[in-house]
Formats: sequence, C-alpha cells, structure tokens
Amino acid sequence: MNGLVNWVEIQKRLMRMPAMAEKDPGKFWGKTAFMYDKMSKLETDYTINQLDTLILAPTDSVLDVGCGPGRLAVPIAKRVARVTAIDASDEMLRYCMKNAQEQGITNITPKVLDWSKAVVGEYIEKHDVVIASRSVGLQDLIKLNSAANKYVFILSFANSPSLKEVQMSFFEGISEEKLPDVRMNRMFGYNIMFNILYDLGIDPNLKVVKDGFTRKYDSRQDAYDDLRQLDEVTREREPIFRKNVDKYLLEQPDGGVRLLRETKTYIMWWEPQESDIGLL
Repeated sequence: MNGLVNWVEIQKRLMRMPAMAEKDPGKFWGKTAFMYDKMSKLETDYTINQLDTLILAPTDSVLDVGCGPGRLAVPIAKRVARVTAIDASDEMLRYCMKNAQEQGITNITPKVLDWSKAVVGEYIEKHDVVIASRSVGLQDLIKLNSAANKYVFILSFANSPSLKEVQMSFFEGISEEKLPDVRMNRMFGYNIMFNILYDLGIDPNLKVVKDGFTRKYDSRQDAYDDLRQLDEVTREREPIFRKNVDKYLLEQPDGGVRLLRETKTYIMWWEPQESDIGLL
C-alpha cells in the first residue's frame, strides 16, 4: 500500500544502479572487491557498534545478503551457529572466505547468487536472521521479510559519508567518478526505508550508531602508501592526493599518525510478517 508519498519510487530513483551493475553484477562488483575489502578493514573498530545492536543467539542461522568481503558475516559467524554469505560476485566471496580463514572461522557457507533473481525456498532457504547491509537486498524489503524466521536487519549510512564517498574523498580532484548530489541530504535518508516498511504495515525499530574509518600508521608516508592502493594516482597529482589524505590524519604522541573519518550508520529491524505483507 502506498501512502500520500510513494517512498518505493523515491528509493528506486535514489538506488538506481549503473547499467553494468544490472547487466552483469558479478563482474561489476568483482572489480571493486579489493577496494571494499580494504575500506571495510579500516572500519573494523567501529563495526562493533553495529554488531552489538544485532539480536543474535548462539543457535541462529544467519543469511547475509550481499555480504561483500565479509565485513559483517565474519564477525557474526563468531556469535551464531552458521552463516550463509551470498553475493553476486565470486571475487567478493573470495575475500569473504579469505578473511574468515585468517580468523579460523569455519561456519560460513558462501553462495554466488544475484539476490534480485533469487527465489526464497528455491535458490535460498529461510534463515533465523536475515541481514542486508548497504547491499542490493535493500531494494526488496518484502523478499528479505520472506527469508527470515525471527528478525530482519537492514543497515546503511545515516545521512553521512558512505564507504564509497570516504574512499573518493581521498582522490578528490584526481578521480573523474562522481556521486549523486542528493547524498547526505536528510530528505533522502533512512526515513525512506522506515516509511516503506511503515506503509507495508510494519513498525520497525531504529538505532543510529557511530561509525567510521580509522587506522594507526607509523608515519604520514606509510598512510599515503597504504591509501594510495585504493585508486590510481599519477606522479603529477600526488600532491593533491596527499593534501586530501592530510585532512584526516591526526598526529600521535609517539610520532605516528592516525587516520580518522567518522560517519554514522543506521540499523533498522523488525520481526518478519506473514505472507500478506506483499498484498498491503
């Protein structure tokens, strides 16, 4: 059921994917796997704020829709019985399982699957908890609802710089890639997801937590060398890159520097409704 405002249509316009992402999502997202893995690891210290909001039991099965390099799937696996990590990109799943292996985690099952084409009960079984963090899963809340037995959790950035925006800020004036002008506008924030769910007859819970990207480096040069891997920088534009990075480096008492870029993430969750949700 749509109210006076068609929130679903607004969401579609804001979350419109590039043509290549719709035509071949595995290839499209596979090209970004290295960057997402590296950026996600900068977020590790803050991700605990999201994990501690999730309602998880040791006996739970968890489905992570669009798991990427396992930013959530890997630490969640330490708290539950098993995790199914799905992604359209086998390269993303390779990073996910590599990260799991490095931490001695063996209860994650990877599955190459384009969620937009998935059918619950055929391509994927129902799980106790379903999670979609900054992924294609956010485009179909009804399908997420149908895949969960106990809870559905959706997560994304809350009117603040996203992972991609933070990465691009290091290369401002260097990269030709542009983001939509509506980003970080409160008119187009998590209120859209909340109202879509409300119009579906769901009363979602909401929590906004501090998020961010940080790492300690022995020197500014170490920071430059590490972050330069996230994109291409020519010798001529190296001064621009360093100036961009310097905005987020804090001097430390021991002579090193700390990268710090804080953001916010929202976590929205609900107990799954029965089959009539799609008819509302």
